[in-house]
Amino acid sequence: MESGLEHASELVRKHDELSRLYLLVAVAKKEWEGTIDCVDDMLLLADPHGRIRRCNRVFREFTGKTYQEILGRPYEQTLREAGIDAELSCGRPVEQFHGKSGKWFVLRLYPFRKDPDQEVAGSIVAIHDTTEIKAVTGELEQKNERLSEALSEIRRTQSKLVQQEKMASIGQLAAGVAHEINNPIGFINSNLGTLGKYLSRLSEFLFEQTACIGAGAPAPAVDALRQKREQLKIDYILKDLDDLVRESLEGAERVRSIVADLKSFSRVDESDFKMADLNECLRSTINIVWNEIKYKATMKKEFGEIPRTRCNPQQMNQVFMNLLVNAAHAIENRGEITVRSWVEDGSIGVCVEDTGRGIPKENLERIFEPFFTTKEVGKGTGLGLSITYDIVKKHRGDISVRSEPGKGTSFTVRIPVVEEV
Repeated sequence: MESGLEHASELVRKHDELSRLYLLVAVAKKEWEGTIDCVDDMLLLADPHGRIRRCNRVFREFTGKTYQEILGRPYEQTLREAGIDAELSCGRPVEQFHGKSGKWFVLRLYPFRKDPDQEVAGSIVAIHDTTEIKAVTGELEQKNERLSEALSEIRRTQSKLVQQEKMASIGQLAAGVAHEINNPIGFINSNLGTLGKYLSRLSEFLFEQTACIGAGAPAPAVDALRQKREQLKIDYILKDLDDLVRESLEGAERVRSIVADLKSFSRVDESDFKMADLNECLRSTINIVWNEIKYKATMKKEFGEIPRTRCNPQQMNQVFMNLLVNAAHAIENRGEITVRSWVEDGSIGVCVEDTGRGIPKENLERIFEPFFTTKEVGKGTGLGLSITYDIVKKHRGDISVRSEPGKGTSFTVRIPVVEEV
């Protein structure tokens, strides 16, 4: 009897201990579930077969299912039914857009071990809502893109301002040089003209004097005068003086023409659109840059009959100068530069073609970009063709390029014929 009581007492004690332990486990389970229910991320625990053993409140709300409906189901199937179809693997996060909610999620898979030393006993899936981060990131990227565009625009504007300032300085210098040269050239022309008249009169007088002396002077005196005339080479001097005056007048006219072209090229007082002849712009620009060309290439000019058009002559001069100088720089030894002009379909075309080294294919799409240059450091800013492109577009025209490495390059500018308004 006593033994039975002791056995019953032991059973009661063990029952109480089990009840206490069960209560502790229940409390711990409730605390754990309460803890993961406080997390904003979706969390679930799956067994080695992928069946859900635990999940938090956020995941239940996302799937729209109760705890009892979720437990034991494959997590991949549950996710697909909820609108997330992703293949997960440990260590590789997967970004997924959820069409139903319009949100972005990042899914991660972690191995679950009951003990660090034990084998993997399942998987933990964490699903983090990145919608807000995605939106902020996208907004920051857009702002960064706009800032980059603004910076590029500032750089382009700054480059144009620098180039315009250079052109203005060149224009002022050209105008000053033209003024300073015009004054002495004016009186040189005048003096040479007067000298030519004087020479003509002296020649006539010497001819008459020789005739008179030959008619009445003694033979020895005439012979002595003839010998003196030959000794002093008077006849040669008279002929050479005529050539010297003629050549000097031609040289002075050439200087006058260059000064006129220099003034035409600079046009410091003409920065607006006006009616102009692009052939004249080409001629004056060729004269200005001739020193860059004459040692590198022969020049072929094939100017067609073109109408006058409303344009900015100073800017068109700059376009032609950039293309001509580039053509000369592209020729390494001796080559040829051909300049053509024509009118076609209501537009004026100008082509500058060289027999230089050509442009590699990979550079053709970038040659109009600001600061892009293939020249050595210090020999090019990379702004010339960019400014040329902007000027042509400002005239509602277009510019194209064809090039073959080793054979040469051809730039073609087309601007519409615009009548005076």
